[in-house]
Amino acid sequence: MFQVKLEKNNNFIKPDHFYSGSFLQSQLWRDFLDKQHKKNWQISIVDKNNDLFLSCLLYENKLPLGKSYLYAPKGPLLKSGLSVDDKHELLSVFFSKTRDLEIETKHQEEIFLQLEPSEEIKNFFQVQSSHSVQPQDTSFLSLDKEPKEILANMHQKTRYNIMLANKKTVKIKTLDKAEDLEIFLNLNKKTAARQNIITHQDNYYALLWQTLLEHQASKLFVAYHEEKPVAANLMIFWGNTATYLHGASDYDHRQVMAPYLLQWEAIKFAKEQGFSFYDFWGIAPEDNSKPSWNGFTRFKQGFGGQNFQAPAAQVFIYNPGQYKLYQLTKKFLKLIK
Repeated sequence: MFQVKLEKNNNFIKPDHFYSGSFLQSQLWRDFLDKQHKKNWQISIVDKNNDLFLSCLLYENKLPLGKSYLYAPKGPLLKSGLSVDDKHELLSVFFSKTRDLEIETKHQEEIFLQLEPSEEIKNFFQVQSSHSVQPQDTSFLSLDKEPKEILANMHQKTRYNIMLANKKTVKIKTLDKAEDLEIFLNLNKKTAARQNIITHQDNYYALLWQTLLEHQASKLFVAYHEEKPVAANLMIFWGNTATYLHGASDYDHRQVMAPYLLQWEAIKFAKEQGFSFYDFWGIAPEDNSKPSWNGFTRFKQGFGGQNFQAPAAQVFIYNPGQYKLYQLTKKFLKLIK
């Protein structure tokens, strides 16, 4: 019934509902992977009428000693409303093709395939649960309400801080020129130093920003206080969702509450542009497994969104011995940090 297409194309499933991170399965992200010289594949499974039922962008991540693994960020995507039998057949075809990819590398260097599926798949095949690379939990706003109602549904403190930022004469600008990224990079370095975290290198952000601008899929929202940039949000606009992907701020200007007004202006912009959802992109899981995320989680949840949890990541293991060694190495590296 189904057949596989493996080629460069724009044939991606675009969810008709909220699905966090679906831009990671877009042509936009494939172009970004190409700029990073990452080997990638687009698997499309269609029926005899060429209607698309499953789509998955996946790429190769290199590991030491000539090994690697295949990774599908927020994929595969399945067409909604499928029967159990159709899902089973589609996933059978999909896993067969990904195994072919592993063999086609000739060196058979792939240890495993990691997926972040749009629907639960662990009951269909011999896969194991794993930690997601992308956020599994997020908060999102439905933009079907008027701005006044969205504002009224926010936490009282969030509304107060938006008002305070306005009172402090914080001004918001939307920027989309190549040179504007420098504003974000400078603020990002300050944020990383303050929070003692490791962020992407500047070149990563530069390639991402270049790709987003080429697809007209992004804006940089910058908050100014006394003509100085004090906070910035890098947004992605794709499909039906506006995603707050990266944010940075100057802690020395925290008293003006710029990040609150920055989010509010981005939310209003997304609604004006006809987007259905606003994704805050990552909150702490309910099991408290990431306590360091609690601070920014309270900030994001203050905007009155709904919590959303994607299915758990799954791994399909090609080489059990090498995979066990990979896991032990990861645990060791984590302990010595």
